Amino acid sequence: MCREVGIDPKRETPGRTVVRHIGGALVEAMKMAKKAGEPVGAQLVACECVVNAETKDHLDWFLIGKVSDHLDGDKAAALRAAYDEIEDQEDEHLYHSKGWCRELWIESLGITAVLPPPEERLDVKTAMGVAKAEASAEKFR
Repeated sequence: MCREVGIDPKRETPGRTVVRHIGGALVEAMKMAKKAGEPVGAQLVACECVVNAETKDHLDWFLIGKVSDHLDGDKAAALRAAYDEIEDQEDEHLYHSKGWCRELWIESLGITAVLPPPEERLDVKTAMGVAKAEASAEKFR
């Protein structure tokens, strides 16, 4: 996709440096939490890190779709094709990771959790599906 729109995918930019740093920091946070020896806490840190990463991925794909709406020709087609191929997966990743994180936090607070979360059971792929999943979780608490 990068090559098709005229971007060198290997070019180091300040943005890439920052993203690499943030990714490394998320991994380091998970390692620190695991090393602390509290499995429940480590699990919560890990799910928070995954939700942070998935939130950024979701935004990035939204922006790729938005840019494709404002271009013409081959560049627009390349971005739109990539967006159409990946966007639904990014939605699903975000919704499911948030569901797991929510339920693991609820469980850690001593409240009955729904595991696996309804987002998994209902194979949620839309924001409306998330709302239904969250409502269905409450029925089981």
